[in-house]
Parts: sequence; structure tokens; C-alpha cells
Amino acid sequence: MMDKRFDSVSMNGRMAYVIMCVEAFLASEYPNRDWTFLSEKMWRATSENWGDWPEEYSTFIPEVFLQYDEYDAEELGEYLTEKEYAALKSLYCGITEGVEDDPADEVNYMLNKPYEMAMVYEGSVIGNGEKSLEIISNAERILVDHGIALPDYTKVLFSSSDELNGWGNDFDGRFLSTILNTTKDKQKQES
Repeated sequence: MMDKRFDSVSMNGRMAYVIMCVEAFLASEYPNRDWTFLSEKMWRATSENWGDWPEEYSTFIPEVFLQYDEYDAEELGEYLTEKEYAALKSLYCGITEGVEDDPADEVNYMLNKPYEMAMVYEGSVIGNGEKSLEIISNAERILVDHGIALPDYTKVLFSSSDELNGWGNDFDGRFLSTILNTTKDKQKQES
């Protein structure tokens, strides 16, 4: 049975919801790690053309990133500085092996969900969007398994499936980010 919550929500709005799920997982399971860099990269999906965003974002998914034992400027330099590479390597240390399509490697599995959303309808029409709903369901299942509250889906209802043949208009989704907004709040408290 199809999930009716997202019937009127564009693909861009559904992408935003998936990112909200990923952030909820990361912030709940690994609250002492700084997810700001990855969060910024994920949220670019809602404001950029999906034709360009997946190539950059895939660089940061553990299953791709962890293939590099050391910084390779030729392969990674377009998207990562050597300092960012070291920080990301440290961020993933001890919490993911980057095992492709393995729900047991939950960090990789969840970080892969926005990429899957971007790629599921590449070069095709959306139709009823059933595949995007499967991705949402898979992300939600991980949250439920960990007793993490699901994000408020009503926050993405503004992004209508009536826009751009179901794709939805671009928007800066960072206002929906719990990670980025928590970081801003911490910075305000410290100054």
C-alpha cells in the first residue's frame, strides 16, 4: 500500500524528508560527532539541479570515500581539500566500513539514501513516485528500529508535486536541518 502522506509532495520535498531522516539518525546515534560538513553537502540537493549534485555527493558516501586510503588530489580534489578528507576519514572511523547495500552498515546505508533519491528517476518520468516512497520507508525503518522519532513530514508539504512536473521548485532546505540549526545555536551560545 502506497504511503499517502507524500501524495502532494514533490520529489524535491521528498528528498528533503529523506535528508531529515538521515540527520535524525546521525544526530541521535552519533551526537558527539560533527556532521555539519555532510549536512551542508546533503542540503545542497534541494537547491541545486539533481543532474549535478549526485556526482559530488557520492564522493562523501562511505562506500565510495573509504576506497581511498589516502588523499588523492586528482580523484578527490574537485570536491574535497586534504584537510576535509582527513576530517571525513576521522568522522567515519569506527562507525562504518562503507559496505555497499548492507543495512547492517547503517551509517553508509543512511548516507546513501539521498543519493538513491536523486538517481531513482534519472532520465525518466516520476510516475506515481513509488520508488521514492520505498526509499523513504527504508530510511524510516532504520529510525524506528532505533527508537528515533520520525521527522515531521508536514514540514515538506509546502513543496508541491504540482511544481515542475512533480520535481518541485528548488529551495534552500537548510532551514529544515536539525544539524545545521543546532550548530548555529551552539555558535551563538559560545559567542
